[in-house]
Amino acid sequence: MNDLRFAFRLLAKSPTFTLAAVLTLALGIGANTAIFTVVNGILLRPLPYPAPQELVTFRAQQSVLELNDIAEQSRSFSGIGGIGLQATDFSGGGEPMQLEVGLVAGDFFSVLGTRPALGRVLAAEDNRFGAGRSLVLSHAFWQRQFGGDASVLGRTITLAGQSYDVIGVTSADFRSPHGTPDAFASLPVFYPEAAKSRGAHLLRVYGRLRPAVSMAEAKTEQRVIDDRLARTSPEENKGRASVLVSLHERLVGDIRPALLLLFGAVGMVLLIACANFANLLLARNAARAHELSIRAALGASRAQLIRQVLSESLLRALLGGLAGLLLGSWGVDALLALKPEDLPRVENIQLDAGVMAFTLGLALLTGLLFGLLPAWQATRVNLNGMIGLGTPRLTSGPSALRSALVVIELALALILLVGASLFGRTFLRLTNANPGFRPQQLLTLRVELPEARYQDVARQTQFREQVLDRMNTVPGVQAAMVSELPLGGNAIDHNFLIEGQPLLPAGDEPSLYNRSVAGDYFRVMGIPLRQGRSLTREDRSETPTVGVVNEAMARQYFSDQSPLGKRLRWARNEGVDWITIVGVVGDVRHFGLGRMDEAAIYTLYAQSGQEWKRWSEFVVRADGAAQGAALIAQLKGELWKVDPLIPVSKVRSMSEVLAVSLSERRFNALLIGVFALVALSLSAIGLYGVIAYLVEQRTREIGVRMALGAQRHQVLGLIMRHGLVLGLLGLALGMAGALMVGRLLTSFLIGVGPTDLASLGTISLVLLGVVVVASYLPARRAAALNPNLALRHD
Repeated sequence: MNDLRFAFRLLAKSPTFTLAAVLTLALGIGANTAIFTVVNGILLRPLPYPAPQELVTFRAQQSVLELNDIAEQSRSFSGIGGIGLQATDFSGGGEPMQLEVGLVAGDFFSVLGTRPALGRVLAAEDNRFGAGRSLVLSHAFWQRQFGGDASVLGRTITLAGQSYDVIGVTSADFRSPHGTPDAFASLPVFYPEAAKSRGAHLLRVYGRLRPAVSMAEAKTEQRVIDDRLARTSPEENKGRASVLVSLHERLVGDIRPALLLLFGAVGMVLLIACANFANLLLARNAARAHELSIRAALGASRAQLIRQVLSESLLRALLGGLAGLLLGSWGVDALLALKPEDLPRVENIQLDAGVMAFTLGLALLTGLLFGLLPAWQATRVNLNGMIGLGTPRLTSGPSALRSALVVIELALALILLVGASLFGRTFLRLTNANPGFRPQQLLTLRVELPEARYQDVARQTQFREQVLDRMNTVPGVQAAMVSELPLGGNAIDHNFLIEGQPLLPAGDEPSLYNRSVAGDYFRVMGIPLRQGRSLTREDRSETPTVGVVNEAMARQYFSDQSPLGKRLRWARNEGVDWITIVGVVGDVRHFGLGRMDEAAIYTLYAQSGQEWKRWSEFVVRADGAAQGAALIAQLKGELWKVDPLIPVSKVRSMSEVLAVSLSERRFNALLIGVFALVALSLSAIGLYGVIAYLVEQRTREIGVRMALGAQRHQVLGLIMRHGLVLGLLGLALGMAGALMVGRLLTSFLIGVGPTDLASLGTISLVLLGVVVVASYLPARRAAALNPNLALRHD
């Protein structure tokens, strides 16, 4: 307690030094607190389900029939169920609304241990063909739409033209592992056609392992089931190989590498802050060498001196931790504002007791580890050399240690700067990538047609053509439709056969992505026509079915000849016979700006024969005066003149779609860039402090040199030489580290090599420039010294 009281008095007597030390640590600890809060919420906190370690899922989606087969044949699961998402219309007053309904099958709710807040949830008997139309509302939708009214139980709600009875409301803390549905219904009841198709892989499947069953045993059994399904239904399951993973891994596996990368980057910032903290303590303790020697002469043991100095270090570190906790809370708010749109488990990101304990523990550990060495150095007193001297002199040991710490800081800063440069160049390359279409002045709107009123292709085609006709009458507007929007995250492929090529065994046929369109889609999107012609309204259901392929399909399957006039058909019955290729269009970056398009064919909605394809994305190019909210309201109005009950959702500009597709890379590049700038600033401050203290230490020597005729430029060069040597050492060490770290970043980079010479060269010059500035400022002060005053310096 005496040591702590004395430490408090010392801190109060040197507020500038205390503030510098606290702020240095606060920057490093605050950044770590913010990132750890995200890592803790997403990666470390258990899933919000009973016994979450028993929950597993399949990598690939399954059909209802496949789910039923697995449930019947597996002995590893105590329960198994699945969920798929379906947009549907809901007329709840005012503008037509689109809901996202979770279509469940099997024991979905019981597997997750869901307890309703009201009524009951769907059970296995509700998920059979011919069962009653029952609906479970999510707690959020119940509160938002019905004000939490308990009388909603038993009420009839119309979805997609069908009446459903509300039987329950989920609890407020229930989170579906797949999306955030507004309501839940039975897939076999809501969408029986899809539920009866083995090829309709709509379900994310979740199972709960029996207590005595391991993951390895479940995988072994699933391989046996896969082989059985491959033999009984080869058309859909030939070569089937299910991949079982834990539910936690499924939810966070994709984001884990990026979060761990950010955690590693912010750890480097903390190391630099700690090195600066240690340097400050070394300088402070060197100034107190005379005081410590007197304490030793009066009988204080070395252990007592170390305890005293360490108490001061821990106290400063604790204050830095408290300040870091405040900065960290602000950092969490900033991270949540900048987060990618699809960041999982975002509701768990919060400053809780665990994060606070981590922050304070980190602060105390920092104070202990990085205060111990300065304390050890400070208490190496030489009584004969120190007692009686008016001015203590720092030995070469602490000076060498401080220089070594600065070299490490510069090396870490270089590694972070190179990483930030690689991420930044990747992001810029993707931003400037040609998406294959013109996104400027392009607006998108999603529409889902209800099955009850649009059961067949003819009715769907009539609606689509009438709406497009009305939208195209708006001045300056060109409108078309597509089933899967580029960069929208959706795609549908089918096995296919090419006329004249040998027949392949069922299940071995290649696959081709199919995108349905209406209107002059390629002209509206700005996708160039390379060969042949486009699809037109003259291509009707009663005329031969035609299609336009992309260049990827033409290269892959018709590399030595023109695809025009060639015919293909789907290997399974998809409602049409032969499709004649009449054109070739340019590739679009459908799956991401960093990934080229795969083989695809565009066909007309009117000729698809796929009555189940009731969704569509309107793409509207607005070159006229109408823009923004006014244009959106006008387009909706034209649609509702055709059918006033159809909801319009996901109204976005194509620029927004592009931005969302890049949001994760923007997030990573921005954060690592900020960390790198903080690291560079801390390193520059650390180097400045070492050189400034060197000038202070060698003031008498500088005075002697100048008295003997040394010129100012010679003094300037003498001091700067020391800083440049440290900078070059840090540069060499950092370059080696950057080359090793760059190889670890390969999976995050696109179009930029991990040993990118341009990045390494540019960053090296930037760091060298910072070293020159940080060394020049104290060197200039040394060169301006008055020799008479320098010789009298004590």
